[in-house]
Amino acid sequence: MAATMGEGSTPLVTSLRIAARLGVRRLAFKLESTNPSGSYKDRFIAAEMTRILASGARACVATSSGNTGSSLAAYCARYDVRCTILVNEHTPEGKLAQMKAHGAEVIRVREFGSNASSTAEAFAMLREFSSSGNLPLVVSAFRYCPEGMRGVASLGREIAGSVPDLGHVFVPVGGGGLFSAVCLGLEGCTARVHAVQPAGCSTVVAAWERRDNTIVPVESNTRISGLSVPFDIDASLALVHLQKHNGMGFAVEDEEVYECQRMLLEMEGIFAEPAGAVALAGLRKALREGRIRPDESIVCLVTGSGFKDPEAITAVAQARPERFLSNRELREYLQEAVE
Repeated sequence: MAATMGEGSTPLVTSLRIAARLGVRRLAFKLESTNPSGSYKDRFIAAEMTRILASGARACVATSSGNTGSSLAAYCARYDVRCTILVNEHTPEGKLAQMKAHGAEVIRVREFGSNASSTAEAFAMLREFSSSGNLPLVVSAFRYCPEGMRGVASLGREIAGSVPDLGHVFVPVGGGGLFSAVCLGLEGCTARVHAVQPAGCSTVVAAWERRDNTIVPVESNTRISGLSVPFDIDASLALVHLQKHNGMGFAVEDEEVYECQRMLLEMEGIFAEPAGAVALAGLRKALREGRIRPDESIVCLVTGSGFKDPEAITAVAQARPERFLSNRELREYLQEAVE
């Protein structure tokens, strides 16, 4: 049985205002935020859940910075599979609530996802537990779940099929699995595929900038949920694809990402979490530095919904406080507004 909740075939929305602001002729956003659980991870989990069901397993364990866990919990609820999910200390409440609401058991682990050695130790323990209990270990990486990650390649194929003259694709990078899968889906396409990472957790981009093939572990200090992967899971694989697809690497500051999130919200009506704005931040940097031409067709991935990180959305919304008025005050306000 193929597991599905109707994932994929997400909208590719042409920019109306940001393209003009940036001075580019053709810009579109791939809205992975419209998948059933609100992120591109549904493509991964649908393929991985198909494998789990075929194996006969009725329980699984997973690691997640948020969206993998949210998606896994939803699909596990649908197919009656128990799941236990390890998350980091800084996973946004929106993602935690989504996991728990679907019935998952959630365990927060100190320094998981921020400290390389602590993260590696937690992974080792989880692999041992998975092996001893004969439980599927779900990690959104080719290193651990290649069949599931090949399901994400459909994202690249959809983009290639929608934009015949595709020039550039900007992809956010955490562990490197998404980037690798998109590149696989774009095989045979001449578009350049660019990697964008938070400067506070730059593994793939740092290696690209050094012009070497070594992924060096880092101490992550980014606040961008979902992209804090401080050591090599699929980073080496992503680096190979980055070079193969003639891409460039862009490290962007967290504040640039939050600014791009506000742009998506206020100028395009796109309800994105911060990680969903990272690709746009990379495009802005590429244009600012004159590294791509503004007359080429460009696609930026929007990987997750704003509902995933309510704190970040609230920070934007607070700039526009609501008014509390009596009927008399309302009349005065409306009269002033039309004068």
